[in-house]
Amino acid sequence: MGLGRVGGYIFVALVAALLTFYVVRVTNGDIARCDVHPRLTSQNLAAIKNNLERARAAAHEATMNDKHDPQAAYQAEEQSAEQQFVYDLHDALAAEYRRHRRALDGCF
Repeated sequence: MGLGRVGGYIFVALVAALLTFYVVRVTNGDIARCDVHPRLTSQNLAAIKNNLERARAAAHEATMNDKHDPQAAYQAEEQSAEQQFVYDLHDALAAEYRRHRRALDGCF
């Protein structure tokens, strides 16, 4: 009788392990397939960083000369940096789309 109970516990443990493996491995495969990871070289990253700093500085200076308001200058910096960042990533995101076109079509 004791062996039946132990066997039942082992069976339940195996089923739980297989179910966990299925949930983690199989469903995560769909999520990983839809992830977008643009590939950037260290030169691209350095250029993006420099462009962001330049855009922030220019926006800050222009806003301070125009409005003399530090809060408005900070908001202008952030807005300018966001636009520059999106612009800089355009080519990398386009290349990522072309690489994963069929996989991405199933995600959207």
